[in-house]
Amino acid sequence: MPTQRYNQLKRRIDRLDRLFLPTQSPVGSYTADEYDQVRAFIVLSHAEVEEYIEAMCLNILQKAEARWCSSAFAGACVAALMLYNDKQTKPPKSLAKQAQKDTVDEIVKSAFQKHRNLAERENHGVKEANLLRLLLPIGFKESDFDSVWLGVMNSFGANRGMVAHQSASRVQNPPDPAISRRQVQDALSGLLLLESVFARIKRR
Repeated sequence: MPTQRYNQLKRRIDRLDRLFLPTQSPVGSYTADEYDQVRAFIVLSHAEVEEYIEAMCLNILQKAEARWCSSAFAGACVAALMLYNDKQTKPPKSLAKQAQKDTVDEIVKSAFQKHRNLAERENHGVKEANLLRLLLPIGFKESDFDSVWLGVMNSFGANRGMVAHQSASRVQNPPDPAISRRQVQDALSGLLLLESVFARIKRR
């Protein structure tokens, strides 16, 4: 069953579809205003999808950190954070000389904070590289990702970048409404499948 957050995302995308996407033309021809509306749909849908992914990531981090702080339980999220953590710390020769920041507890908490910063402020996209950087360190496995869906997300991210950073006067091929709709729907379908992965990591 989809989470409340996913259902909110789906409702928001449906509303953007109704607001911005024109009725499909049988000859594939649209006015300049209609093409601008398609561009708005792409940019706003991308923002909603990006926010959903970041929020789901933050939810995993919050629950895993709470378990670590209450019982020092190192589940799948903590294990993955440590695997991808770039801080290399050797065992101290003496506990009396060990810096507080080098204790196991502080290293784990620092890893949580670093990844939280990534999800909250430093991530800027939904392409494969963004997804792997966000999700592998919280417990996702490589096998959890469908390669075809990752290709969809790469195209989605590239289209958003083109629309957001290029003047319409420079674009030779304006965005097609039907293709844009299908791309966003394919992105949502892949996210729906990932909901079970988020749930699995929460339980571990």
